[in-house]
Amino acid sequence: MIPSTMSVSDLLQKQRRYVVPLYQRAYVWSEQNQWEPLWEDIERQAEACLANENFMPTRSHFLGAIVLNVAKIVGASVARSEVIDGQQRLTTLQLFVAALRDFADKVGSEHTAKLTRLTINEDEPRDSDGRFKVWPTNADRVAFRAVMTAGSPSGVLTALEVADVAALPRIAAAYAYFHEQIANFADACAVADDDEVAVQAKRDTRIFGLYQSLRTALQLVVIELEDKDDPQVIFETLNARGQPLLPSDLIRNHVFLLAAIDPALNPDKLYDTYWRTFDETRIEAAIRGEDRFWHLEERQGRLARPRIDLFMFHYLVMKTERDLNVGALFREFRDWRDLNPTSIEDFLKDLKAHGSVFAALVAPTGSSRADTFASRLKALDTSAVYPLLLYILSLPVARLPLTDRDQIIIDIESWLIRRFVCQQTNKNYNKFFVQLLVKMNKAHNQDSLVDVVRRELTRSNDSTLVWPDDNAFSFAWRNNPVYVRSRPDRSAMLLRAIEAHIHTTKSEAIRAPNHLTVEHLLPQNGSLAHYPYGVPMPLAKDETDALCRKRIQDTIGNLTLLTRELNAAVSNGPFPKKVDQIVADSDLRLNAWLRKEPPSSWSEVSIGERSDRLFQYAVEIWPRPPG
Repeated sequence: MIPSTMSVSDLLQKQRRYVVPLYQRAYVWSEQNQWEPLWEDIERQAEACLANENFMPTRSHFLGAIVLNVAKIVGASVARSEVIDGQQRLTTLQLFVAALRDFADKVGSEHTAKLTRLTINEDEPRDSDGRFKVWPTNADRVAFRAVMTAGSPSGVLTALEVADVAALPRIAAAYAYFHEQIANFADACAVADDDEVAVQAKRDTRIFGLYQSLRTALQLVVIELEDKDDPQVIFETLNARGQPLLPSDLIRNHVFLLAAIDPALNPDKLYDTYWRTFDETRIEAAIRGEDRFWHLEERQGRLARPRIDLFMFHYLVMKTERDLNVGALFREFRDWRDLNPTSIEDFLKDLKAHGSVFAALVAPTGSSRADTFASRLKALDTSAVYPLLLYILSLPVARLPLTDRDQIIIDIESWLIRRFVCQQTNKNYNKFFVQLLVKMNKAHNQDSLVDVVRRELTRSNDSTLVWPDDNAFSFAWRNNPVYVRSRPDRSAMLLRAIEAHIHTTKSEAIRAPNHLTVEHLLPQNGSLAHYPYGVPMPLAKDETDALCRKRIQDTIGNLTLLTRELNAAVSNGPFPKKVDQIVADSDLRLNAWLRKEPPSSWSEVSIGERSDRLFQYAVEIWPRPPG
C-alpha cells in the first residue's frame, strides 16, 4: 500500500475516474449524521481561510481516508481507480463541489471554471460517463448523472421528475442540501446599503473561501493498493469505518468482488439481471425518510432490521436447515458458500427468485391464501416460519399443487392462531419450523407434503408444540384476553379475519380498510351505572368482579372494528347510544348483528354469548384435523 496525504482539490484535480465497484452498497449518508457535520467542517475551514490575509488556514483538517485500487490505463481512456473504502465520503465531497460549482455559475463567479475542473475529466467526450470524475455504484448512477448535469436543484427536480426536494433520492438530496448551505454562506456577508457590485464582490470572496478550504485545509489520507495487496481482505477489514455496513452489504460485496476477479463473468450484467431490484425497488411514499423497499425496517421480535437483512437471514436458514444467529449473518453466509460452491450466477438467480417470494410475504398485496396468511403473520410477529414459507412457496406445482399448498398454509396458520389465543409459548418456534423444513425437504416425491406437515403439527401434546383442539381453543377464546394496548394489531387481525369470513354471497365484496381500530363494546372506562356487572359473573379462581371485568373486557367477544373517528365518537357513553352510532355509521358485517336485535345493555354475560357466536366462525377459519 502507498499512503499519501492530499487535499480534496489535489485528489479531484487529477484527470482520473474514481469508480465505485458495483459490489459496494448504494449511497446511504444522511443529513443529520454526515452532511451537516461535514458542512460544519467545511464552513469552519472556509472562515479560517477568509480570516487570514493570505487566505491560508491556521491548521488543516483531516476528513478521513480513501482506499483506491489503481487500475491500468486502457487505450485512450482516462486513468481509473476503484474505490475500495471511503466511497460515501468521496461521493459526498464530489456532490459538495458540484453544488458549489453550480451556485458559482448561477451568480457569475470568476471561480466557476476552477470548480468545474474538479468535477469533470475535460479530455473525455461530453456524452461519455468517463467525463465524471466520481462514478458511483449502479444503484445511484441515474440520480448522480442528473445532479452532475442539471446545473441547479430545480434542474435536478425536473431531470428526476420529482415534485419537491423531500422526495429526492439521497444523492440528489445531498446536493440540494449543500447548495442551500452554500447559498446561505455566500450571502451572509451582504448588508442593506451594499450595491449590486459590492454584493457580487463579497459573494465571490466567500465562494473563494470555500474553494480555498478544498485546496489547502481539508485533507484526506489516500491509500493506493499495490499488485500484491488483496482488495477483498482490505475492504472487509475497513468495512466498519463511517456508516456501518449491513450484513447484506457484506454479502453483496463479497459475491460481486468474486465476480469482478473472475474473467469469465460480467459483473455489470450479473448486477443488472439479478441484484438491481434489491437496490432500486422503491415505494411511493417514504417511511421515516426511507423509500427503498428492501431497506425499510421490519420488526422481528424486539428488534427492527432492514428487509434485505431479514431476507438474507431467512434464505440462509432455509438453505442451511439450521437455526442461525442473525448477528453472525455474513460469517454464516461465507461458511455456507464455502461448503456449497455453486456458480455465482446460479446463486444470484436463486436469490432473486426467493427475493420475489419474500417481498410478497413482508408486503402482501394480493388476495391468495398465501397473501392472507402473510398479512396475519405480521400481526403475530412470528418470523420463525419465514424460511419454511420461502421453501413452500418456491416449490414447483408438480411437487406441491396449489390446493395442497393452500392446505399447508391453512394448517400452519391454524396451529399458530390457536396457540396464540391459548397463550402458548413461542420460544421453540425457530427450532420447530427448521425441523419441519427438514422433514419436508427429505420427504419422498410420492409422499403428500400435506401429510408430512400435519404429522409434525399434531405429533406432540407438550405445551411447547401442541396444536390446541376445539375444546382448548373454545375455552381460551371465551376467557383469554387477546387485546393488548401495546399490540392492538393482534386482536384487530382476528377481527379482520372474521369480517372477511362472514361476508355472504349477498354481501358486497368490500375489503375492510387498513386504518380500522379496535373498539371495546364494554368500554375500558365505562361507569358501573351504565354497565353493571353481569349475572352471574364468569369469575376465575381468586378473581373479584372488578378483576374479572378487566380480563373479560379484552376478550374477543367484547371487541369490534371501527374507523378511528367513529371509535372516538362512541367513547364511554351508555350502550344504547353507542349502538345507535355504530348502526348509523358502520358498514362492517362484523357489526351487522347490532341492526337486527340491538341489545339494550351489555355485560360480561353478553360478552360470553358473543364470544360463543364468533367462535363458530373461528373454527371454520382455523380448523384442526380430528384425532
